Amino acid sequence: MADRFPEITSVKEFIRLRESEAPAEYNRSAWATMPLPVWWDLVRNHPEMRFWAAHNRTVPSEILTELIKDPDWRVRDRVASKTPFQLAGSRGSLG
Repeated sequence: MADRFPEITSVKEFIRLRESEAPAEYNRSAWATMPLPVWWDLVRNHPEMRFWAAHNRTVPSEILTELIKDPDWRVRDRVASKTPFQLAGSRGSLG
């Protein structure tokens, strides 16, 4: 399903999509891929978006490894709810 949605290319775009009231836009924030540097910028500089980063179906395992250490239990819970396949991602396993 991720291939249905164009890649998100910036943190600003991710936040705009996530905060949109249009279902097509906030769904894109949950399914579209992003380049790894954009992921890192999002989780390092926008703590209010960490839950939504964990919610994304294409979040890389490197980012999940960071998010599982989040002080907010909701972020950790979202990471823990991922299936083993989602946790392994296309880049290897967590750990």
